[in-house]
Amino acid sequence: CPIMIGKKKYKDVQFFSEIGEVVADLSRNNSNMLDRDEIEAEENEREARNKLKMVFKSFVERVETTTNNELEFEIPFRELGFYGVPFKTTCLLVPTTYCLINIIEQPPFVVTLDEIELVHFERISFHMKNFDIVIIFKDYKKKVCNISTVSMTHLESIKDWLNSCDIKFTESAQNLNWAKIMKTILDEPEDFFASGGWTFLDPESDEDAVVNDPEEQDEEYVPESSLDEESEKSETDSEQYESEKSESGSASEDDSESGKSWSVMEEEARALDAMMHGESPNHKRKVSMMDSNTKKRRL
Repeated sequence: CPIMIGKKKYKDVQFFSEIGEVVADLSRNNSNMLDRDEIEAEENEREARNKLKMVFKSFVERVETTTNNELEFEIPFRELGFYGVPFKTTCLLVPTTYCLINIIEQPPFVVTLDEIELVHFERISFHMKNFDIVIIFKDYKKKVCNISTVSMTHLESIKDWLNSCDIKFTESAQNLNWAKIMKTILDEPEDFFASGGWTFLDPESDEDAVVNDPEEQDEEYVPESSLDEESEKSETDSEQYESEKSESGSASEDDSESGKSWSVMEEEARALDAMMHGESPNHKRKVSMMDSNTKKRRL
């Protein structure tokens, strides 16, 4: 809601006080650093700063008491600050808990984080020293905010800050025509969201869609190394089975050969024994047959 000051409505109100001299006396640069007047001037400036801090603190406490803490004051995070060009001149942009601000240079720059839907980084390339920031608001009728000429050294810290604020960001290597993009969205908002919304700014979204295909999720994922191990194991088992089979076959053949050679050896032994007694093997068989016939007759 706007802030009423008198009869006028304002969105942002700034209270400030000068804590130092606007104009510096260059003649003091040639003076001796141990000059008493110089030392006294520095002490007076230091005391004035401390008094202004106490006055500002008292002002903050009185405002919070008067509004029943409906107005909240916060301290900027200067360690997260970065230089950029939101208007025409370079200034220090500093994040706070709820905003991104510049209240030192004129005109002041204030963006409320709750109003941001997406932050897009442009001109992101390894050979570039600077990049641009485009802030897209939840109210699509509101013109996008451009911050140009931001040093590439601040890219990662800005991404970390946006992640801590749960603000989505994307990046590209080219500058986009945002006036045309926002006009297309306002003319056909249903088609814009049906086609994926802001996913056209994120090249990784297509890869994620392919990876997260529900048809592929039904199939159990098996690592390639596991498949190789299973194939090697099956090949080893088959080779082992073939070797065992060949060994069993050769063993049976050896047994048959050993049995056959034993019978041959037995016959040879009998023939050799008969020859030593001067008889032929056939004669021994005839004698045994005659003895058996004689026994039958006697019975």
